[in-house]
Amino acid sequence: MERYLRRNRLAAWADGLGVMALMEVGGVMWFTWLWGLGIPAVLAGLSLGTLMWMARVCARRRSVVRRETALRRRLGAELLMEELLLSDAQTAHSRAAELLQGRWPLQVEAVTGEGARCRLGEEMLLVQHLRMPPDGALSAGDLMAAQRAVRACGADRGVLCVPGKVPPPMLARAEEAVVPLRILPRETLLTLAGEKHPATDAQLVALGRRRRRQVHGGVLALVFRRDKAKRYFVYGLSMTLLYLLMNVRVYAVAGLTCLTMAVMCRRSPVRQEL
Repeated sequence: MERYLRRNRLAAWADGLGVMALMEVGGVMWFTWLWGLGIPAVLAGLSLGTLMWMARVCARRRSVVRRETALRRRLGAELLMEELLLSDAQTAHSRAAELLQGRWPLQVEAVTGEGARCRLGEEMLLVQHLRMPPDGALSAGDLMAAQRAVRACGADRGVLCVPGKVPPPMLARAEEAVVPLRILPRETLLTLAGEKHPATDAQLVALGRRRRRQVHGGVLALVFRRDKAKRYFVYGLSMTLLYLLMNVRVYAVAGLTCLTMAVMCRRSPVRQEL
């Protein structure tokens, strides 16, 4: 499961190797400062670095379950929001009402294209789900349509599930509306969806394949990606400045290498999605 929490295996391997090297070097430097440079200091430093590395590995293993649960809930919620976005209105309203049942004791009485009529105690609610993308925004027209639907079905108030953005003026307008409306923003919907529909192993595998649909070219394609050009340029410029200030040739070589890599990244083809 931990492989789903990483950006890619090469980056995770390089990060782990770098952290281990820093711990080993830090341990050796500590005992060298205490005892002076010698075989006992080197051996003690390596032992201390290895001990710190093992403690780090144990701590990461203990946090895998918590991270896995959070990952499954987040991805499952995102996948459900995408599914509702492509569903018909009646299905979207019905699934939204099911999500709310996990938090409130709702009793669904009827589901139509206008919404899901639910009873909460003595109160009648109309649960509606707006099928909009995450970058969409709630508008005054959406509020008016929701109010008309609530009044038409004879409900006491409406619950509007908004998977997009909710501007503050629209939120204030809903609170002051003649027909009462309760707006549930995207984060609330993601929390409810994650609790009720965490991602399965099959969904995680399919999502990983979806995110790797770009054309692969091996290690070189990963190293010389166009989006890394700016980072290489900053590194190269920094190394060049250090060379000019300290007159150390190693910095000149490193700076020239990074600047060359930045140029190669800018000349590489744009990553294409299949």
